[in-house]
Amino acid sequence: MEGPGCKHHSHGPHQPQARNWHIIHKDQSKIQAAFPLVEDYSSCDIVKATQYGILERCKELVEAGYDVRQPDKENVTLLHWAAINNRLDLVKFYISKGAIVDQLGGDLNSTPLHWAIRQGHLSMVILLLKCGADPALIDGEGYSGIHLAVVFQHMPVIAYLISKGQSVDTTDFSGQTPLMLSAQKVIGPEPTGFLLKFNPSLSAVDKIQKNTALHWAVTAGNVNAVELLLDAGSNLDIKNVKGETPLDLAHQIQNRLIIHMLTQEEKMRIRKNSRLLRILEQFMDYSSGHFYIYILMYMTYVLILPPFKLGVS
Repeated sequence: MEGPGCKHHSHGPHQPQARNWHIIHKDQSKIQAAFPLVEDYSSCDIVKATQYGILERCKELVEAGYDVRQPDKENVTLLHWAAINNRLDLVKFYISKGAIVDQLGGDLNSTPLHWAIRQGHLSMVILLLKCGADPALIDGEGYSGIHLAVVFQHMPVIAYLISKGQSVDTTDFSGQTPLMLSAQKVIGPEPTGFLLKFNPSLSAVDKIQKNTALHWAVTAGNVNAVELLLDAGSNLDIKNVKGETPLDLAHQIQNRLIIHMLTQEEKMRIRKNSRLLRILEQFMDYSSGHFYIYILMYMTYVLILPPFKLGVS
């Protein structure tokens, strides 16, 4: 028989139905304060106690012999549940009792760090990295930590991972960089604009389609990302595995706005290059005139000055 605080709580991971579900559980402590579900936790199992952050109950069960490495029936460890619910004290406790920091679990074969990143729990990400978690590990979807932070638009987590050595050009299982993933999957200016501040490669291509970030932005109809990538100087002429440029793809999906943006950018670059070429030609003409003067002065020095130096009349 479960206690009154345990009987309504599911063992499954938190997956709200709202579109921005990663925001809903951003502050689990506020939810718990608003709904004080647990009064008598003496009969709570360790998974539920972990989800609610009941440290004393968890300690009691571990001291009684519960193996902190043991996954539940959903192949999820206690460290996963503590990480997704931002239970910092429990993470420290479980690791001190031998929990494996990078244990894979759940339907997506993810680490506790992956779960924390999905929720945007920066403090948990910081703690797990300090405890030796590897942000480069790839989950069942083929994403590393920074890719997940991009997909779920957690800019502070992205910045922290980069500050700790994660390359902004890290590739996932299919060879996509965070910039490519952002351009393809996150409609809007962020985190594409945020990633561009870290000087990512604009010419990198994925392993399969050989698309650049601009190709991916075009195929997704991501107008904001297209604009940002053009402003950053993305190459318009790179062709993918099918020999298609970003403009070719824009014509395929019949996106008139993106076609207009790409053609106008191409015209502007041609005009700019033409102006630079004219300036360079003028400079060369000017330099050439000075070059002949320098040659004449040198010949005068060689042919005329030496006799005077030798005292020849």
